[in-house]
Amino acid sequence: MKRKMVKTIALAGVLSLAAISPTLAGSTGDDIENLKAQMKQIIRENSQLKSMVSQLEEVTSQDRSVIPEEVLEKQVSKILRHKEKDTLEDENFGHMINKYIDFSALIEVEASAGEDFEGVNESNFELATVELGFVGKVTDWASAHLTILYEEGGDDEVLIDDAHILIGNTGKFPLYLNAGRQYVPFGNFETNMISDPLTLEIAETQETALQVGFETSGAYGSVFAFNGETNEGGGDSQIEQFGANLGYTYEQEGFSVDVGVSYMNSMGDSDELSGILEKEELLEADYVDGLGGYAIAHIGPVSLIGEYITALDDFGDQDDAQPMAFNVEAGYTFDISGMESTFAVAYQGTDDMAGNLPESRILGSFGIGIFEGTTLAFEYAHDEDYDLGEGGTDESADAFTAQLAYEF
Repeated sequence: MKRKMVKTIALAGVLSLAAISPTLAGSTGDDIENLKAQMKQIIRENSQLKSMVSQLEEVTSQDRSVIPEEVLEKQVSKILRHKEKDTLEDENFGHMINKYIDFSALIEVEASAGEDFEGVNESNFELATVELGFVGKVTDWASAHLTILYEEGGDDEVLIDDAHILIGNTGKFPLYLNAGRQYVPFGNFETNMISDPLTLEIAETQETALQVGFETSGAYGSVFAFNGETNEGGGDSQIEQFGANLGYTYEQEGFSVDVGVSYMNSMGDSDELSGILEKEELLEADYVDGLGGYAIAHIGPVSLIGEYITALDDFGDQDDAQPMAFNVEAGYTFDISGMESTFAVAYQGTDDMAGNLPESRILGSFGIGIFEGTTLAFEYAHDEDYDLGEGGTDESADAFTAQLAYEF
């Protein structure tokens, strides 16, 4: 811009000289003096014009918002360095999650319809289960386990289902220690059904406990202790509840078997029975031992499940207050157009649980894996209640349940 304007001014001067050159050739002394004066005037005007152009360019450059190239390069480099740093931090965070944390989730939506012992018909849609599981494992010798659970139809609350720390590596050393909120190993409760087996209903026990166990060459077992809801004789609340389990698994191609027994000195601390004892004001009654046994076999596509759990004495001074439950189940797994499917039937029963659980239950279920991680299942259950003389209604109940589950 500046060079162009200077060239324009110079050209104007040259043209002025060219215009007066012919006149100089034939002019007198006075004329020459006059022309000299005019040339000096032109030179002064050109000088003033150059000065004005320089000032104008200076003002214009000050008003411009153009960033010098060196400054621009520095800013771009700085931005790129920050972006690269953020990217690396994000990658490191994601890498840490993938390396040290295993995440799992389960969502179950159910539709049900049925008639209870009172003849009342009911149908419903429920978000039966939302379960989020986290396993953190920074080293091979310790891991942290956390499960968050929501079940519609109960208290509609989000709960910490279990949170415990596991110390040990049974692949290298048989002993381990498990401490925290957990389901103690009293009972097994495996099933192909949608609904929980009656053995689980009377025996599942969730406590904050300390467990020491072992696993080696197919054999496994543990001992555990906790401070439960029951408190024999009242007084101080102490760690007085304990139990143990022992089992063995054997596997070969096309066949596996898992057998085990479990014991707990206070079966009244199971989730179901502790609630019943609280209503009947028996939490301070004598502890009642519980004993359970199970056998699970897989023979090719056939699965067989058998479990029996019972209290070893009556609760309090009441007769016929010795709860028991069993489950006998058979299943068959096959493919339908490449989709794994399972058909199963079960017969379950209880004793001394009138008013709380049915006396017997017959079930049939069918489940099919419609996509990877996605299962559609159907279940029919027929219950028979206790007789009137035993505190029941002597009636029957039926229920049909459909469940869509997604797990990853």
